[in-house]
Amino acid sequence: MTNNKKDVFWSIHNNYNYLNKMMVEEMDIASEHGGITGNFREEMWMKLFRSIIPQKYSMAQGVMIIDSKGNVSNEVDIAVFDEQYTPYVFQYNTLKFIPIEAVALVIECKSSDLPTKKLIKWSEKIDGLTTKSSGIARMVTGYVTGLTNQTQKGTRPIKILASNKVYKSESGPDNLENSLGLGEHFDFIIHKQQDEETTFKLFVKNEDKSLAWWARKLNGVKDGDENLKLEHLSLKESELPDKQKTDELARDYPELSFNENLYLTNTLQDLHIKDNPFLSLNLQLNQLLMLINNPMLFPHFAYAKRFNDIIGREQEKVCEKEEKSLIANN
Repeated sequence: MTNNKKDVFWSIHNNYNYLNKMMVEEMDIASEHGGITGNFREEMWMKLFRSIIPQKYSMAQGVMIIDSKGNVSNEVDIAVFDEQYTPYVFQYNTLKFIPIEAVALVIECKSSDLPTKKLIKWSEKIDGLTTKSSGIARMVTGYVTGLTNQTQKGTRPIKILASNKVYKSESGPDNLENSLGLGEHFDFIIHKQQDEETTFKLFVKNEDKSLAWWARKLNGVKDGDENLKLEHLSLKESELPDKQKTDELARDYPELSFNENLYLTNTLQDLHIKDNPFLSLNLQLNQLLMLINNPMLFPHFAYAKRFNDIIGREQEKVCEKEEKSLIANN
């Protein structure tokens, strides 16, 4: 029975690497014969992410993200968002505008040409969107808002750059981080790497950061704020850890890491699968999706206020124009 389980996991490992090679080959063939369009690249990445992201999330191409303050992102190639509890995709003809509160993941798909300044600006526009914590919903304890529920303070999407850019090695002056320095602007960067064969590789600059660090970054919590600290592994907060309990946890849960106070210290590196970028992406990305506040309580009142403010301004402009016209005619 044990051997069969090993065989299954080995087959899954091989299947992810086979998928990696097939994507490289398909994109290369498309580039060599008539060129590869941006839409074709997006469709391929959509297919990959759809296969690893839970079905509770919806996916859309060519959208813009908005907030209740009127800020708008640049076009997002692929957005992953909640449409079960936040069914608010504002559509204008073929344009789609998705509220930031619903968005869990944004993906920018690029060819081998990576315009660094534009990519940084794209990322900063996403970071500039503001969630509102004034949503109201019924919870087990009663009606709450993000103002009173500390787990609903804010959120930002996980940002991914997927490209056909080829690098010869992970180290050296021509590697991805030295060449572009995009690691602080994208949480995950997928790129090609040429070794014995060309395959997609995964770069995560902050792979060594703890899950608590990621939780703070993705939920808009300052480093000194302890409201979103990971749960203490003791039964009670006041319970002091002892060697026996520590040894029991280490024995029963060898996959978890914790310090002497029994706080979790696991990092994304613990989810890195050797020689398998796409399987690593699957586990690391889905773990982060479980840390973010998605969906946030949707702030209906904030968006209603924005719409009414805009309508009021436009009506004032019309009145001013009519007054000027009357004066000119008299």
